[in-house]
Amino acid sequence: MKRVFLTCAALFVNLSTAFSQDVPTREIGLRTNGFNDLGFVYKKQKSENVYKRYRLAFGNLGLGIVNGSSLVNFSVGGAIGKEKRKSINDRFQVVYGTEFIPRLSILHSSAGTANINDGTVGEVSVTGSNLTLLSASLGLGFVLGAQYNISPKWYVSAEIVPTVSLNGTFGSGITIYSLNAAFTSSNVGLTGMYRF
Repeated sequence: MKRVFLTCAALFVNLSTAFSQDVPTREIGLRTNGFNDLGFVYKKQKSENVYKRYRLAFGNLGLGIVNGSSLVNFSVGGAIGKEKRKSINDRFQVVYGTEFIPRLSILHSSAGTANINDGTVGEVSVTGSNLTLLSASLGLGFVLGAQYNISPKWYVSAEIVPTVSLNGTFGSGITIYSLNAAFTSSNVGLTGMYRF
């Protein structure tokens, strides 16, 4: 009799789990730091109020030709991290966590001047021909923000991500290292997200 009871109980738990309403565990959306800066955000729930977050923060591809000289620039960056949420009420949550933020940029100038601006030490101008420069950055960001749930499927959030990063630019006889700690308005983001 005990076996029959345990079997029925296990079957009931499995069936109730299978037919329960699906709770969204993934989120996708857009994040902006201003009207000229959009990025994609993807979050996946790992446990209650804990999310893995992925951001494609920026990407850029540029080609310029001036007086027969070409300038090609490519950059990409993103972030991966862990986000935790603490509910204030049904609609508001406090968001906090950390992000690992890599960035890579390649610049090639066939002749003339190349300007390097990694956002930390100002702008450095390099003159020469056939310049190829690689800039890389590794950073750690600290996420702090608030989230407002518009509906069960949609929410908006505002967050600031102060960062500490190590930057380097190399190539064509150039080596520049820098360390940066940023807590500026460019680290503030507004995000609209959809849960699915």
